[in-house]
Amino acid sequence: APVETVWLKASHVFAEGHPVYEAFKESADLLYEKTNGRYGLTIYPNGTYANYSDSITACQMGDLDIACLDSAADWLEAAGVLFAPYCFQSYEHWATFKASDLCTEMRSEISAAVGGVVQLNMYNFGFRNLTANKEIRTLDDFKGLTLRCVNFAPYSTLKDVFDVAITSIPIEDVYMSLSTGVADCEENPLTQIVTMKFYEVQDYLMKTQHMLACSSTIINETLWNSLSDEDKAIFQEVFTRQGDRIDELTVANEDKLTEVCIENGMTVIDDIDTTPFRENAAKVVEGYPSWQNWYDQIQAMA
Repeated sequence: APVETVWLKASHVFAEGHPVYEAFKESADLLYEKTNGRYGLTIYPNGTYANYSDSITACQMGDLDIACLDSAADWLEAAGVLFAPYCFQSYEHWATFKASDLCTEMRSEISAAVGGVVQLNMYNFGFRNLTANKEIRTLDDFKGLTLRCVNFAPYSTLKDVFDVAITSIPIEDVYMSLSTGVADCEENPLTQIVTMKFYEVQDYLMKTQHMLACSSTIINETLWNSLSDEDKAIFQEVFTRQGDRIDELTVANEDKLTEVCIENGMTVIDDIDTTPFRENAAKVVEGYPSWQNWYDQIQAMA
């Protein structure tokens, strides 16, 4: 008899071309192939199933099978460390962390804290970088400037990392505020910098790499527990690969996006001595005692 395919629903908020979108499509094919058609994925991209937080709730409830989880800090304060400024020094540092026992331990603690889900992987979609209309290399260069950043921790801690005045402006208004001088500079992953065409209103791209945008794939816990050991191993293999694939596409994408910025007239500064920023970042972490243990372990891997 032909195999009856169990179709699982997966939701994410990314559009075509984004590493997460592309890797989810590949995962769907791979899961179907490796289970000989017993399991398939129906993917709802671009927020078409639900927005980001509603998808997490739906996954906890079992209405949705697979979703994305960024910072689990709302459930486990210590998990906010992944977004701490300068927690990761490079993409290599991130890869070392992902291969570590610490990452496995964090995933199980995060799963337990969120409740009703199992975190299958972790991945990143790029370092956040700084743009401005002047070259910024030192803390002194920030004097008198206003930086637009997201107005909740840990993003707002950039005021202490860069010793700069910050302002919170909704993302859709940032372009206008940069062109009118309401804000002098902004920070985002390159995907956002290019999508929002900030290169039209900012002359310099500083590769400060001050925060890593990271996320993960979660699966409903009841569904996970219902899988045979053999199927659990297949799912784990497929989604471990997914996380690694997103990391790989992100790095390749970064070079292309940098080229787009250059072609549109931006000057790229990628040889900044970030030591003073990192020293300030370490002080910021002291204000978050729950981060310290994991932060120290992650720093030791750099």
